[in-house]
Order: sequence, then C-alpha cells, then structure tokens
Amino acid sequence: MEKIRTVAVVIRWCSRLIFASSLALLSCSALVNHRLFRVKRVHRRLQPLLASESCPQTSSPESNFWIARTQNNITCSSFDGIPAIPRLDRETGPLPPGAYLKIKTSVDTRETSAPCLMQIGIRPPAQSDAGEDVWSVGVRNCQSLIDSGFNTFRVNNNCHRIRDIMHRRDNRRRSPLSDALERMQQLTISTEYRHQAEAEFYRKLRQDTPSSVLRSCHFMVNLELPLALSGIALIPGMENEIAQAPFGNGWMLRESVSSALLRAKSEHLDSVVLEYSGNSPYHLDALDTLFELKREGLVQSISTKNFPLSLLLESSKCGFNVHSNDVIGNVMNTNNLLQNSPTEVSRLISAPLGGGLFTNQFNRIQEWAQLSPARRNKFNMLLDCCCRVFATGDEDSIQKWRKYRTIIDALVEMSLKYQVSVESIALRWLLQLNNGDSISVGTLLGIDLAEEQGGQPYRRQRDLREVFTFSLEENDMEELQKLSDFSSGQRRSGATVGSEIDFTDRRLFL
Repeated sequence: MEKIRTVAVVIRWCSRLIFASSLALLSCSALVNHRLFRVKRVHRRLQPLLASESCPQTSSPESNFWIARTQNNITCSSFDGIPAIPRLDRETGPLPPGAYLKIKTSVDTRETSAPCLMQIGIRPPAQSDAGEDVWSVGVRNCQSLIDSGFNTFRVNNNCHRIRDIMHRRDNRRRSPLSDALERMQQLTISTEYRHQAEAEFYRKLRQDTPSSVLRSCHFMVNLELPLALSGIALIPGMENEIAQAPFGNGWMLRESVSSALLRAKSEHLDSVVLEYSGNSPYHLDALDTLFELKREGLVQSISTKNFPLSLLLESSKCGFNVHSNDVIGNVMNTNNLLQNSPTEVSRLISAPLGGGLFTNQFNRIQEWAQLSPARRNKFNMLLDCCCRVFATGDEDSIQKWRKYRTIIDALVEMSLKYQVSVESIALRWLLQLNNGDSISVGTLLGIDLAEEQGGQPYRRQRDLREVFTFSLEENDMEELQKLSDFSSGQRRSGATVGSEIDFTDRRLFL
C-alpha cells in the first residue's frame, strides 16, 4: 500500500512538471511570434520608402491570360514619344503607356480603350476548309497576344494566295473586258475567303474568351465598295455589262455592315476600314453612310485604306474626319512615308516587313545566282505585292536584289548592335520615323500547325514586345533613311496612285 502511495505522488509531480514546461514553451513561442510580427510590420512600413529610392528589381511574371502581373515593366521615368524600356519583360505583362494611341473623345463616340501602336493583321490559313481545330490554335495564340498587351486585330485578305493564282495564269494578251472580269473574279474570291475566315475566327474567339477581356480589344473589319459602286464598273468596254448605279445607295453599305456584324458576333463594329476602289465617284457617298451608322451607334471608328491625298482632303472638307488611312510602307517603299502632312489623318502602315523580306528569310543568301527559280519568283512577288517595286527583267531583278542586300546587311548589323532581331529594327525605324503613325504586322497565329509538326512554339508576342525595349540612335535612323531613298519632303498621308479622283463628276452626291 505504501508503494502505491509513493508511485501516485511521483506521477502527480511529473504531471505538474510537464504542465509547467508546456506553459514555458508556449510563453516563449508567443514572445517569438510577437517579435516576428513587429519586425514584419516595420518592414512593411519601410517597403514603400525603399521602393521609392530605386527601381524594382526584375522578377519572373505570373500570367494566366485573364490577368498579366509583372513588376519589371514599371520604370522610374515618364515616357516621351515611343517608349524604349530595356528591362521590359519579353514575354507578357502590360505595355508602357506610350505604346498606345491617344484617341480624341467626342460626344458621338463611346468611351473605348486606346489601340496599340502595333496592330495585328491576321492572315487566314492556306487551306480554304480550315476547321475548328485550326482556329482553336489561332484563338489560343491570339489570347497570348492579348495577355501581352496587344489589343487591336484585323483579318486580312490572303494576298499571297491570290497572287499565286494570278501568276499561274497564262500571260497571253487579253481585252480590257477580260482583264476587268478577271479582276472582279479575284476580288470576289478574296472577299469571300476573308469573310469565311472572319466568321470562324470571331465565333471561336468569343466562345473561348470572356466578354470583359474582349471589351478591352479593338477588332477592325475591312469593307469594300459593292461592285455596282466600284471603279471596275467604270472601265471602258463594260458600260453595257454592268448597270450604272445611281447615287444614294446607302442601303448597299448598310447590308455590308450588317453582314460584318453577323460575322463579328457583335452589337457594334469597333472599327470599319473602307478600301479605295479605283476611280469610283461613290467613296464620299459611302463615307456619308458610314458616319450616319456611327451616329446610330453601329460603328465606333471609321478608317480608310489606300485613299489618295485628294480624296482625303475632299473628305475632310465634307466633315468626314476619318481616324487613319492604311497605306503600304517599309524600308524599300517610302513613297507614302514623307513628312509634313496637309491633313490630320494618321497612318496605319501595312506590310512593314515586306511580307517577310526584312526578316531572316533571305539573309543567308548573298548572291542572286544562289537563289532557286522558286525563291526568285517569291522574291519578285514580295517586291510587287508588299514593296510596290516591279522587276521588268533579269537585270532589273539583280539590281533590286543588290539594293535589298545592302538594306538587309545594315539591318543585321544594327540587330547585333542593339541585341535584337532584324524584324525589330525594321519595325522600330517605322515607328520612330513619324510620331503618331501605327503599324500593322501580319501573322498566321500559328494556325499552320507548325508547332504540332515539330516546329518552334508560337512566340510572336515576344518578337513584337522587343520593339519597345530599345531606341534607334539618330545616325542609325539617318543611315536607313539614306538606304531607303527616304526624302524629307512633303508627307503624303494618302496612298500614291496613278490617277486621282475627278471631283467634277456629276454623279458625286456632294
């Protein structure tokens, strides 16, 4: 009995000792946590002061398409003109403020986000029966572009495909009527092909993308004059083939806009681009209808494509203040890039890379004799389509090739100097040439399925963001201007065309 009493006393004292030890550990832990909390609170208070003294360090961005978060895109200085941020993240995150156009707000326009200086021109795939799987890849890559700060898109005509069809035709002499009918056929094929691509692309894009993301984007739609109003109907020899349409055919443009609304799956069009069509006298009539649709809220912005200078001036006199005029321009085609514009219309420069000429596509080939016949035909086709440079024979082609090699060698040398790609040099030169202009860069959006076939993954957004990481020095700008035959004369906001509009034509409604 005495032994049991002794064991009970020992157990009671052991439990008291354990309880006291636990209480001491808890007190020490609380004291340590309290000290850590005070240290963290002091660090949190000092963090804004430390951040104000120096720029934030580069860190890996986090992105899931719905929101792009990055810290290394923030700089300590303000932006003047086109930004050049060496530490700009190359993959994703918001672009600097200077990378977006400033839109003048008015009472008849809705509040919209500013479009990016670098717009994305989407080229449809080569096959005409592109299925949903192909456009799923394109939409996924388009979402990556949106996540990288690019918010303006437009589905373009597949000009290379149409050019291939035209070059396969025999070159026998045709009558003006035959040539006009062939042009009408090519125009119809091109338009229908683009309409099909727009319908598939916008349907899949709106299906897989939240509306809150799409509201921050701009989707441009090309709009051609109906054939009854186009200049093709005015070609000599076709007066009896196509009936002349009287003025005041606004319902034709309204049908075209209604069709575009159905393809875009939207209640309104962000931007409509009216394309110049020969010497037709109905362009002002079409602009009048489009601005009426803008007042009705069906169209937010109106731009033009390849409008000559005289037509832009006359449109301004009539009160039609278009947002921009789409013209072709690059290092080998500076006819539309001259300074001192007589109009306030900004320019959207298409084919800035010459369809691939100012990339590494032909960089490894030095001599014209090293080109295969197929490569020679492709080079001449790109000069014709994207640079408006026509080679009349073999000797002329050789001269054009030598000039091209001089330009591409200078671009390669500058790319090594600035540690960027050749494409970035050509695009940056255009942006710095005339402040206020924007450029449209074409892309297939990876819908050629090259990645699935073992090719490189789609990283177009990385190449385009690289343009905002550097700035060309003045001597480099002057060197490229000299090589491109750029002159500092009077700038033509309008396209260079063979014939101007005859505004004395009585069929004009104004």
